Amino acid sequence: ISDVPESTVVISGDINDPEEWKTWTDSAGHKTAVERFKQPMGEHPLSILIVNDMLLTGFDAPICQVMYLDRKLTDHTLLQAIARVNRTRAQKPCGYVVDYVGLTDQLAEALKVFSSTDVQGALQDLKDEVPKLQAAHTRLKQHLKGADLQDTDACVTFLADELKRQRFEADFRTFARQMEIVLPDPAANPFVADLKAVGKVVIGCRNRYRDEQLNITGCGEKVRTLIEKHICADGVDPRVPPTKLFDVEFEQVLAAHTNDRARASEVEHAIRAHIKIKLDEDPEYYQSLTHRLEEIIRNHENHWEDLVRQLLVFRDRMEPDKTRQDAHLGLSEEEGPFYRVLMEEVRQASGDVGMDRDTHQRVVDMTRELVPLLRKATRIVGFFDKWDEKARVERAIKRVVLLGQPFGSKALVNVVRERFMDLAKAKWSR
Repeated sequence: ISDVPESTVVISGDINDPEEWKTWTDSAGHKTAVERFKQPMGEHPLSILIVNDMLLTGFDAPICQVMYLDRKLTDHTLLQAIARVNRTRAQKPCGYVVDYVGLTDQLAEALKVFSSTDVQGALQDLKDEVPKLQAAHTRLKQHLKGADLQDTDACVTFLADELKRQRFEADFRTFARQMEIVLPDPAANPFVADLKAVGKVVIGCRNRYRDEQLNITGCGEKVRTLIEKHICADGVDPRVPPTKLFDVEFEQVLAAHTNDRARASEVEHAIRAHIKIKLDEDPEYYQSLTHRLEEIIRNHENHWEDLVRQLLVFRDRMEPDKTRQDAHLGLSEEEGPFYRVLMEEVRQASGDVGMDRDTHQRVVDMTRELVPLLRKATRIVGFFDKWDEKARVERAIKRVVLLGQPFGSKALVNVVRERFMDLAKAKWSR
């Protein structure tokens, strides 16, 4: 028979055992079998141990999913056997006991030696999980009430609000956990179609809103496999991260959406994700882009085709505009972010939004003086962990700023020193 899981036997030996049993009674072979069984199937195919009065103590294998009982066990022996499968782990909310003998009464008797609080919920009938699954399914669908689960774009748009997505995500986790528990029992079958559809919505939200909280990686293997196969059937690999704003595939992602509102949302959140990644490296510039993005959205709200067009124009200008700003000032790509920080802090300190030409030139000159000093210092191995080296650079910043009349002041020194050191760390500590 092909595709049968690999198994082996672990039993105690006796001097009267047939010769062919020695493979299964050898203690060294037992140890090897147990170690192989504990490995994921991708690392070793051994997945079934056939045991008789063995591995009741000293056997710790959270990977064990199911125990099949085909003979009578009582008292502590029964408890020890069940304990082999009840260890939870990532993507394993529970273990399963398939009882071919009918040991429920014996287990209840064995548990009487413990307090009720210690053993509450130790063994539950699978049929008791079905009502929990039904309730979880009802709660989850309430988040998409009125939406067609087969229209993924519409469902993803329906979850545009971050708080709404957080609540949806919490109920999706509960539903997925209950599905993992009940599957492959036929009682789960009425919910499989919705599980696949909602799983696709989860991945759609993750990709469009760049919301890493929404994913299926924490789901159990049965649930995750069902969702992944369903999504892959449409040519999408759920394991691939969202397409970035400037990836060559981004245009294909836009074209795959069924309407302009979905396309506008895709571009908007791709821009937001790009700004978030770049913000620490050039905070003033990318903060200004955030303000501009909000303005574009306000001006074209509910005019989705126009909004898509304006957002794409905005995207295409984001990086070139920054380069042009730096070139116009005669500053390098490294100097530009520091100039913008210093300029903003000087404006805040002086209250002069316009700023005269001489003051502006002084800011440019200070930037040109300080950035090479910072760049040289950060090349020292472990610079940001060396207080004496940092203190030396901070003194140099203080000296340059205080000499920067007419706007040099102690308050300005403190904020510029802190922001320049933070910016240097963001750019050069990696």
